[in-house]
Amino acid sequence: MANGNEIDLITLYLARKGLQAAEYIAGDLIGWPCSIVVVDKSGAVLAGHRMEGAPPATFDIAVEKAWTAATFLAPTLILGRMTDPRTALMPLDQLPLGHHGMGLQFKHKGRLTTIMGGIPIRDKDMMVIGGVGTSGTPSAQDDNTVSQRCWAAMYDEEDPPLQSKLYPQVKVVEVAMSKAEEMGVVVSVCLSDAEGWPTVFYRMDGGLPPTAELARDKAWTAAAFRMPSGDISRYGIKSFPGLGIPTGGWNERVCPIPGGQPIFDAEGKLIGSIGVAGGSPAQDARIAKYAAAAMSQ
Repeated sequence: MANGNEIDLITLYLARKGLQAAEYIAGDLIGWPCSIVVVDKSGAVLAGHRMEGAPPATFDIAVEKAWTAATFLAPTLILGRMTDPRTALMPLDQLPLGHHGMGLQFKHKGRLTTIMGGIPIRDKDMMVIGGVGTSGTPSAQDDNTVSQRCWAAMYDEEDPPLQSKLYPQVKVVEVAMSKAEEMGVVVSVCLSDAEGWPTVFYRMDGGLPPTAELARDKAWTAAAFRMPSGDISRYGIKSFPGLGIPTGGWNERVCPIPGGQPIFDAEGKLIGSIGVAGGSPAQDARIAKYAAAAMSQ
């Protein structure tokens, strides 16, 4: 929450406020679509937007930049200097102060991203409470500028309207969250395109961090299989863990738990999917179906 220009907790409202300001910088000033993601101090996604035209993979890169900034308590720019591959073979007495070597890259199995564009978010006591990452603009410097605006906007005292250029997609996620509130549950909601890549993601205040990944997995599954995530049991054996479907080596996102719903237009063409996680499987499925119907109209 914000108190004047101080923050002690990143709420969904503040994250969306930052995303709105960052989108303006990216679209209207830099003139380039990108992905912008806000995470909490554990590195779990709180909110994310992939602007129209931004390459799908930029969402994941933005997530990893934000994760790196939040969990290493430092801007990715600084970490990049410590892991510069050009220093890998330098004699120890010539290494830059604080250099940790490329071992960091392998230790964190690809999660560590030291490209400029990830910035930690700090409270009034300068403790890191989250991070923001941007990917997709013409340069790493521009990514950093967008992230800085996202971070700074959370401290602005004025409360601008939360109206993103992704308004149709945001509206669907808002419908899902309103339905969740009506049902008395706290959820994460991921709206994806027809290929299963996220476009808008929000985790409601109080939502458990793991629900972020579950919601995304359900959305991917619904898009990939063109059916509700709970219905893919036809491809496996119900008595086996995970239906016995191997996930290693092709895509680890397959999720047979109800809560993922494909979205079709009036002609029956797949236009996206939605994943919901946080309630019971039946509740998640009900929320996802309700929101998908709203987008199909």
